[in-house]
Amino acid sequence: MQPVLQVKNVTKVYTRFGKSNIKAVDNASFEVFPGEIVGFLGPNGAGKSTAIKMICGIASPTSGDIYIMGYNIKKDREKAMKYVGGVIESPDMYLNWTGEENLRYFASLHPRDTMETVENGTSSLSKKELDKKRIAEVLEFVGMTARKDENLKKYSLGMKQRLGVSQALLNKPKLLILDEPANGLDPAGIKDIRDMLKMLAHKHNMGILVSSHQLAEMQLMCDRILIINKGKIIAERSINELASEKQGKKILLSTNKPEEAAALLKEKFKISAEVNNKQLIIQTDIPTNDITRELVLNGIDIYGVQTKETSLEEIFISLTEGGSIDV
Repeated sequence: MQPVLQVKNVTKVYTRFGKSNIKAVDNASFEVFPGEIVGFLGPNGAGKSTAIKMICGIASPTSGDIYIMGYNIKKDREKAMKYVGGVIESPDMYLNWTGEENLRYFASLHPRDTMETVENGTSSLSKKELDKKRIAEVLEFVGMTARKDENLKKYSLGMKQRLGVSQALLNKPKLLILDEPANGLDPAGIKDIRDMLKMLAHKHNMGILVSSHQLAEMQLMCDRILIINKGKIIAERSINELASEKQGKKILLSTNKPEEAAALLKEKFKISAEVNNKQLIIQTDIPTNDITRELVLNGIDIYGVQTKETSLEEIFISLTEGGSIDV
């Protein structure tokens, strides 16, 4: 399967205050495939925003290559950008216009082939007719058909985010890039955006690269995660791989004999447990029932057990040595 996006050995060097060796992105390589949502995470100053700008054609790599649908951005910029849609930061729309009027304006900026493939051949339509049809499609995709005739002044933040995504979909992109699509939304709005993006990726075979500081939401939304730190890609794994990697699950176990319990677990299962007052903190993939059974059989009382799966936030902090997420 051909990736919709290929980033190959890309480096971006900035000159600031007379210093020319500041690497915002350092030899980064990754891919995004059709039908998947890839989360892009990084601490403050990690190079995430610079990487996104280069993919969108806003900034140029110092070295390396970026391909979109096989087209090199340097050599075939127009052909490459034809397949990209994006919302970087907040959607920039006209507040005194309706949702549909905004989309008509943005559609007018896109060139469009007036020969459209239909079931029994081709149908020649004017650009205006094609734009009208496409606007109706994208409004339906994002669930905004019923609100298309209202001024943006009346839109909630979630509605504006949805309209921003619809604008990014006008040119039928193969690659959709979104920066903080759920920023400022309430839980219901965040779920709506998540469901919409999953639908676009999994039902319409679109490749989506999305950045966010809401790590719990990224864990629910994405199929795969990229983590960038100090300009380098330091992790590229599926959500399932990250969730089971290294840390396993965390067990919080309250007992009357914590020291004795910790010694027994080390002898029996070869695992180390941290003792905190009457509580054991255990990182392991061993079934919880096996651990509690062994303790009870050896005369150790258990007052309570809590199991917590390793979160993306914990993995992020571990991999980036405590770096704060870029907001």
